[in-house]
Amino acid sequence: DRISLMHAGKVLASGTPQELVEKRGAASLEEAFIAYLQEAAGQSNEAEAPPVIHDTTHAPRQGFSLRRLFSYSRREALELRRDPVRSTLALMGTVILMLIMGYGISMDVENLRFAVLDRDQTVSSQAWTLNLSGSRYFIEQPPLTSYDELDRRMRAGDITVAIEIPPNFGRDIARGTPVELGVWIDGAMPSRAETVKGYVQAMHQSWLQDVASRQSTPASQSGLMNIETRYRYNPDVKSLPAIVPAVIPLLLMMIPSMLSALSVVREKELGSIINLYVTPTTRSEFLLGKQLPYIALGMLNFFLLCGLSVFVFGVPHKGSFLTLTLAALLYIIIATGMGLL
Repeated sequence: DRISLMHAGKVLASGTPQELVEKRGAASLEEAFIAYLQEAAGQSNEAEAPPVIHDTTHAPRQGFSLRRLFSYSRREALELRRDPVRSTLALMGTVILMLIMGYGISMDVENLRFAVLDRDQTVSSQAWTLNLSGSRYFIEQPPLTSYDELDRRMRAGDITVAIEIPPNFGRDIARGTPVELGVWIDGAMPSRAETVKGYVQAMHQSWLQDVASRQSTPASQSGLMNIETRYRYNPDVKSLPAIVPAVIPLLLMMIPSMLSALSVVREKELGSIINLYVTPTTRSEFLLGKQLPYIALGMLNFFLLCGLSVFVFGVPHKGSFLTLTLAALLYIIIATGMGLL
């Protein structure tokens, strides 16, 4: 039987298998077919394709475009809205941290539970106790009867301050004789104990001056002139009016800059930043477009924090709110810009 060997639609040779093998001097028909293929490949004189010349000149970039800038801003805002983690951190992160820092970082020493071991039981000793319990810093507890009870209640944490009024307290006060009181203070927190010590000493001196002013004794002469310190800002020396305004710029620096930095890192991780290289978008358009949503978010956080400080913490705003808002806007622009660096 005759056969034909074909390749790429062309007949390479025809004849019987024996003739084809003998013509090529091969040992088998397969080797003969390979020889015919090699011959056909060597005889093909296909014309080589002309070289492709690429234009290496770059097209000039267009100028700054607000349209492209706002397109990137809209895209970033949509991604932020569709990402539950970043959106929750952006809106609730500052509020939660504000509540934690406002109520957690407090140096106020108030509502101190105290009890009195009154060994005098006179009008003067009772007046001294009432003077202390009338302060907003102290809360009077049932009186003490012995040192054992004093020690037990101090160890149990029922009282923070224990005061012993000695016998003849009222008589010595009436005579103008110096008197000494015994004061026990819970020193588990040294700084707090020092503050409590200052409170007790101040209340005692205030009561002595009040008694001296109502009695015609030589001690009353010292009350003719007294120097009192009044603070211009935060006159009550409370922690919240000092801490809350300081926490607001800290949070506005931390959260918006962190989110703006994460936006660029996310672009690099996903590889979508490659789109910037093949578009006519300039670097300024890309960076400003990424920054604008976080500036708006930072201003929203600013208004939320101001609302918390006024309505939750009771720290009033004084001065021009417009000036404060413009300063906050400049501050947030710088903070988000640092996050993009």
